[in-house]
Order: sequence, then structure tokens, then C-alpha cells
Amino acid sequence: MARIKEVLSSLRLRGLSEEEQKKLVKSFDIVGDILIIKIHPELESKSRIIGEALHSLFPGVRTIAAVPLYAHTDELYRTRDIEVIWGDENLETTHKESGCIFKVDLSHVFFSPRLAYERMRIARKVLPGETIINMFSGVGCYSIIIAKMQPQAKVYSIDVNPYAYECMDENVRLNRMEGRVIPVMGDVSDELLMDKGLEGVADRVLMPLPERAHHFLPLAVRALKSTGSGTIHYYDIHRGRKRGGEELFNVPIQRARETISSAFGNLEMRIEDKRIVRSVAPRTYHVVLDLRIEKGNR
Repeated sequence: MARIKEVLSSLRLRGLSEEEQKKLVKSFDIVGDILIIKIHPELESKSRIIGEALHSLFPGVRTIAAVPLYAHTDELYRTRDIEVIWGDENLETTHKESGCIFKVDLSHVFFSPRLAYERMRIARKVLPGETIINMFSGVGCYSIIIAKMQPQAKVYSIDVNPYAYECMDENVRLNRMEGRVIPVMGDVSDELLMDKGLEGVADRVLMPLPERAHHFLPLAVRALKSTGSGTIHYYDIHRGRKRGGEELFNVPIQRARETISSAFGNLEMRIEDKRIVRSVAPRTYHVVLDLRIEKGNR
């Protein structure tokens, strides 16, 4: 797809100066039949013009919505301010990815199609018969794609957002994953793990909440089986220069080591894989570490 800057500039938007066109954001997302763009603060008064122009280019979308260029993401529910600038005000839609169907309501839940590669990357690592805990599952994308790719796995899919839980519960039914993906409503805690019988049962733990995951690393370790080894997919946000990329991982790795060491002493941790998931702001990156934890006979 052509970049928004190039596409909108070619239309010679009425009421949008050349300087304003330079401030148009380069990219956009399409979730189901909703197109989402970011709007520079100086262009918010022109959002309707931008929406109308985009609709002429993408007549198949039902809604065009905008989020501020420097949008704040709620730490607990991961929602953002979002405004419809053209079309239907309803932000509920159905998105298809990796052969799965996902109901999402963008006014109440977090969803990014840009994580499609990462979701599939994790799913391909899962082995037959694994028990997985997804600590921050949202509408269930990681969990359902894993279960589709590895039918013999069982995924406990936890989220605190009641809107996300409702979507996840429906997505489990839409994708016929009953019994393989187990939706759990609640905030991850010692009490929740113990109450649901999830302490010491997992072969693999997912932590796709990069803003807060380091606070929950000790819980993730406790969720792993009490003997042998297990994997934690740990996500973090780091600010710095990309360059070759390697230095971006130093702080997340050190933070993970210190957090685990503080809680468990000399528990062995090694890095199986690491990658930059995406850029989230200038010099700010969403990264993932695949941590192999050796619990032995502890």
C-alpha cells in the first residue's frame, strides 16, 4: 500500500497546505473494515478533510478513525483515545488473521495488526501437549492462533479488561477453540494463579504487555512447572538508538535478570531469542526476549 503522505499529497487536498501535507503520518492500519491513522496535533482541525480523502481511496472501509500522534495508552486496559473522522461511529469490527477470526471493539480494547508476525512466531515455537499461560491476552489473538497451530496445546488466557474478556470469550467460540483456549477474567496475581490452579503448571508463559511486564516476571516464573525448564516470552519497551539493534536489548535483559535474581536467587536464565517487535515512537522500541528458565528440582 502507498504511504498516506504520498497518497494524500497526490489528491491536492482542498484546505490542506503544502506544509500541512508534510505533517501527514506515513502509515496506517486496517482492522476489519476500519482504517486507523495517527493525526499530527496541528492537523486535528483538518481531520474531516483527511477522512473524506482517505475514503475516496479506500471505499471498502466502513469507518475511518484517528488517534493522536502522541496518544497516551492506558496502562491497565491498553486503550487509546480514538475518534471517528469519517463513517460509522461503531468501532466494533471483525478482523481476520492467520486463518482466525477476531471480534474487536477498538473503543474498549487494544488490537494491533502489526503484531501478526510476532503472534505467528510464538505459535510456531509451541510443542505438542504444552500448557501455556497468556498473562495479558486481550481479545485472545495469541492464544487462539497458538491453539490453531498446535491443536494438542492448552492455553489459559487471562485478561483484566472486561470488554477484552467478552471479545475473547466470543472469539473462542467463533474459532471453535472451546476446551483448548480457556478464558480467565481477572488481574494476574498470586491469588488468581492459586485460585485457578495455575501455579507451577505451565511449559510456556506469554507476557505481551510491554509497559508493565517486568512487574509480573516473578509470577511468570512461579507459573512455570516446578521442575525442569520452561519458556517466558517477555516483552519490554526500551528507548535508545537502533543502530545495529543489539544495544537495545541490554537494559531489558539486565532488568529481567535482576528481577528474577531478586525473587529467586541464582535461578538460571538464558536468552533463547530476542527481537525488535516494532517501533512505537521516535527511538522507542517494543522488544521481546524469549527467556529459558531452568528450575531444576527447586
